[in-house]
Amino acid sequence: MKGVIMAGGKGTRLRPLTCNVPKPMVPLIQKPVMQYSIELLKKYGITEIAVTVQYLSNVIKDYFGDGSKFGVKLHYFEETTPLGTAGSVKQAEEFLDEPFVVVSGDALTDFNLQSGISFHEQNDSLVTIFMKQVECPLEFGVIMTDERDRIVRFLEKPSWSEVFSDTVNTGIYIMNPEIFSYIKEDTVVDFSKDVFPQLLADQSPLFGYAAEGYWSDIGNLKQYRQAQSDILSGQLTASITGTEIEPSVWVGENVIIEDGVKLEGPVSIGSNSIIRSGAYLGQHSIIGAGSTVSNGASIKRSVLWDGIYVGDDSEVRGATLCQGVTVGTRASLFEDAVVGHNTIIGEHARVQPDVKIWPYKRVEEATTVPESYVWNEVGAKSLLKGHRSIGVANIEMTPEEASKLGAAYGTLQNQGEKVFVASDSHSFSQVMKLSLIQSLQATGIQVVELGQTMLPVLRYSVEITDAQGGIYIRLADKSQEKQLVIEFFNEEGLPIGSSEQKELEQILAFHSYRRVAFDYVGKYEIDHQLEARYLSDLFNQVDTQVIKAKNLTIVLHEESKNNPAMFTKLLKQFGCTVHTAPERIDVENMSDLVVKQKADLGIMVGESGEFISLMNENGQLLSEEEQLMLFIYLQLENGTRSELAVPLYGGSALEEIASSYDGKLIRTKTSARAMMETEGSVQMMAYDAPFAIVHLFNYLIKNGQTLSGVINQLPSQSIYKQEVTCKTQQKGIVMRKLMESLKGKDVELIDGMKVRHTEGSWTFIVPDQEKGTFTVYAQSSDGAHAKQLAGEYIEQINVIKQQTS
Repeated sequence: MKGVIMAGGKGTRLRPLTCNVPKPMVPLIQKPVMQYSIELLKKYGITEIAVTVQYLSNVIKDYFGDGSKFGVKLHYFEETTPLGTAGSVKQAEEFLDEPFVVVSGDALTDFNLQSGISFHEQNDSLVTIFMKQVECPLEFGVIMTDERDRIVRFLEKPSWSEVFSDTVNTGIYIMNPEIFSYIKEDTVVDFSKDVFPQLLADQSPLFGYAAEGYWSDIGNLKQYRQAQSDILSGQLTASITGTEIEPSVWVGENVIIEDGVKLEGPVSIGSNSIIRSGAYLGQHSIIGAGSTVSNGASIKRSVLWDGIYVGDDSEVRGATLCQGVTVGTRASLFEDAVVGHNTIIGEHARVQPDVKIWPYKRVEEATTVPESYVWNEVGAKSLLKGHRSIGVANIEMTPEEASKLGAAYGTLQNQGEKVFVASDSHSFSQVMKLSLIQSLQATGIQVVELGQTMLPVLRYSVEITDAQGGIYIRLADKSQEKQLVIEFFNEEGLPIGSSEQKELEQILAFHSYRRVAFDYVGKYEIDHQLEARYLSDLFNQVDTQVIKAKNLTIVLHEESKNNPAMFTKLLKQFGCTVHTAPERIDVENMSDLVVKQKADLGIMVGESGEFISLMNENGQLLSEEEQLMLFIYLQLENGTRSELAVPLYGGSALEEIASSYDGKLIRTKTSARAMMETEGSVQMMAYDAPFAIVHLFNYLIKNGQTLSGVINQLPSQSIYKQEVTCKTQQKGIVMRKLMESLKGKDVELIDGMKVRHTEGSWTFIVPDQEKGTFTVYAQSSDGAHAKQLAGEYIEQINVIKQQTS
């Protein structure tokens, strides 16, 4: 059996640690992380090892050489350009002429490889994946196996709505040489994204081995520091460099520990280091080789690389210091601070929690580290949730954060491209918009401001023009705490996708904004005609004169007083008499007002002009299911689209309605992006309030109907809906346990899990994308049975929560 160590990773999520070294060379307790992989392979008799390298490859080659110093023989295979995980291993095809083990050069594990090899051989497998259960599976490939441990489902880096288990791919594989027939030469090919899905499609023998032991992919800075502590505390089986001079205190060669030093293990001190009198090394402190900790200095829970100097009476708490860092007298560094190579922290300086300083910087004496050359992650990156950034107005979401977000989004686009920007009418939204626009211009983006308008106007304007994207800014009222929301859209007017979201996060995290020459900054213009065009296009879709002649009476409630006056203006242009409901009105009083005013409709408009709730002329609020059926019915009647998107939780009555029409219903994920992609337009009744209202008016008046009359002629159905709270870290295990309980049942895995029962009834369990919440839907022939079906799964979720808390 031969081995492969994949060591081409840049480790961008570990910056600034990896600014000067590749991730496999990042030190863990006095030796590079890749050395642990070599020692693991050697432990199981695997000494002929291929090493795939790419980023800063000479650093790896210079340290490990031919491997003889470590009791193995290393063969290097270098990528000139990144080829993906499978593409890099393909380069070693000639060398790998027998079954081989693939391990990562930048992860840490003590898995029993021999047990996995035996499993692989017993199952006559082509590929065996070592699997592990984790709290948050979103950054890994999620796996489901059958009773024979054969992999039946694999999904790389899912969203919460796609998670079906907490069992993930660890990146450790046993493979037969026949796997190379699935990998094209000199092409970017990834095992998880390309090869494994193809193996599943071909029904090739792909098995999952449930490995026991420790595993960490060291995917971020906190995990890096935690891995050090795990080694010191014995949570994995690995040799620790140095001599254990007292319980849990390991010391290298030629270390000087002066009298009066206090050591509180577990602690590791590298060779040729000096710990001076009065210094204190607390639990989980790692001091690299050739370092000096001066008199009275205090180190706790920190990782210091080689060649560090810590001055008198300084304190380092939960920080990571890269090679060659100097910490001046009485300086302080706090939790999760990271300092890059050869940086100097001046005397009496303070480095605040979470701050990151890039290499070769100098922090002047008696200063707190400025933001000009550090990045504090309690900033824009942590406020990103999907395609939007959300935070408390002027506390978390400040003009400074808007500036960073604008610069990051501008960097995503090509220089010279056009981006539309709009907002609601609140004065703070205007402040944020100005800050964001200026940063967009600084990246070379041409900015067109639509002014104060509704979100559907922005999306539609992007869709029908040559704009390459759009940004919408609004204030949201979340339990009396004002939240500022900034939403990002692509060139089709759709919310940006997951790949763009990750790129945005990377730009924000590493401050890698594009700055163009001063005379190439983007131009700025205001265009109010785009809103006028949106309205004009709406009027052209319906019979405006017929609607005006009816003189409808409407009771209107807008959820936010910051909504532009566009909606009232629209209703009046259609000849409506509008009665505006008080700002803080409840459903009961809204109903009374509709009846009192003898209104034809009650309309409640959401904060951004996307969503509406409807009341009929009798003051009855339409349920979520009734409104969904109404919108589908209206669009089928309209007949302008051949395919209509229907959310997976929608009842079977929708198909019953559609059976009389030519239009086709497409069941899809419940996100706005998925629904709009299915219909091929951002203009949908579910996400565009003016569009929905105009078409509702047109149908009611042309057909001489009331809203209650239309609802009464639609099929009846019973759908029950309830939310269940759950800790975010339990969501993965809840999904896995539910899947295990559903073996043998009819289950559909899209956007959650939909369990089909007898006689058309079903239960649909959907994990929330952002919050610790599951939404459980159930449909049956009557409401009581639907509630019972939902209740059974709600009870299961609660039991799993209790068992795993």
